[in-house]
Amino acid sequence: MKNKLFSILTVLVLCLSMVIPVSAAGTHIFDSTNMIGQLSSLEAVAQNIEDTYGFSVLLCVTDGVGDEGTYTYCESLYDANAAKEDGIALTYNYGDNKYAFYCAGKAEELFPTDVQDGTLWNAFAYTETYYDGAIGYYNAVESILKTNNVTAPVATTEPATEFVTTDRTLPLVVDDADVLTDAEEADFTAKLEELGDKYNMDAAILTVDSYGGKTDRAYADDYFIEMGYGRGENKDGFLFVFNTGKEDGTRNVYLATHGSAIEYITDFEIDVIFEMMIPKLTNGEYAEAFETFINEADNAIDPSTPVYVYPASILIGFAIAFIIVKIQASKLKTVRKQADAASYVANVQLTYQYDNFMYSDVSKVKKSSDSSSSGGSSTHTSSSGDTFGGKGRNF
Repeated sequence: MKNKLFSILTVLVLCLSMVIPVSAAGTHIFDSTNMIGQLSSLEAVAQNIEDTYGFSVLLCVTDGVGDEGTYTYCESLYDANAAKEDGIALTYNYGDNKYAFYCAGKAEELFPTDVQDGTLWNAFAYTETYYDGAIGYYNAVESILKTNNVTAPVATTEPATEFVTTDRTLPLVVDDADVLTDAEEADFTAKLEELGDKYNMDAAILTVDSYGGKTDRAYADDYFIEMGYGRGENKDGFLFVFNTGKEDGTRNVYLATHGSAIEYITDFEIDVIFEMMIPKLTNGEYAEAFETFINEADNAIDPSTPVYVYPASILIGFAIAFIIVKIQASKLKTVRKQADAASYVANVQLTYQYDNFMYSDVSKVKKSSDSSSSGGSSTHTSSSGDTFGGKGRNF
């Protein structure tokens, strides 16, 4: 009897050990291998699909599934964590190099086997990083849902809020590097929302520990487009990215501008922002640095200062300097104007003189063909075909 009771308890403990870590890992994304990264960003993408289409879309990358098999593990994962009756889950068993899909409700019709093994698996598997694979998987699922005109049931318990984002799937502050407190994230999110409403463009901050093998420019541009940032037809907005360098080895900042933000935040303005932020980032004063970013971005875009103020300021400066010089010159009572220079050179004798040409110094700078310049902002074309401005700096 004792042996039988012990066996039952052992089975219960093993079951709980399987469920609790999965439940604690997140709502939609589960990664026991720590190879995906940036889970909070992916959670936001998955939650947006769930809210928009009423489908739960889960993803799991694991070292192993025990004796139950990859498909059974995938089914259990969905049953234990999915919030909707309709949905799909992908489990990649990294340890055994196997994968499985599980479909529930309407997903069985929308995602048949050929779509699972073709479209969805290819979108996940054939990418440079697991994070890119996760983004590809979610984009492929959303594309199929959108094509089939799937919509979430209309909520009747709460009225819709006045503020509606268009295509954006993430908050304006995404702290994947975890350098801010929850209170700081909420504070900066509110300030960025206010700044965006003021100029009708998205302003966002992203922190990461790695660019996943991409350049800073490619990472920022792709992130801006893939996560749906930007307001209006031209997707006006800008994204500041801070890479802590914990995985890449080099700290970096990059500011990507798109749409009208290219014109307002010029290369010069970006350099000013970097000069003011980098000392604070170097000292670990992250909240102070991001506060500086928001204020300086506001100053860069603010059209309230008329253009004529700048030349007027220069003229005023010259006028003040002229007055000071005149006052100083009036004190030189012993100085008198001379009719010629004879009195100065009476005792000077020149024995010989000559001109000797020493050397010339010519420097040449190759003109870059990678970008163009317009209105003080250099521009380039991203992998998505969009025109971006922006600059980055290592430190």
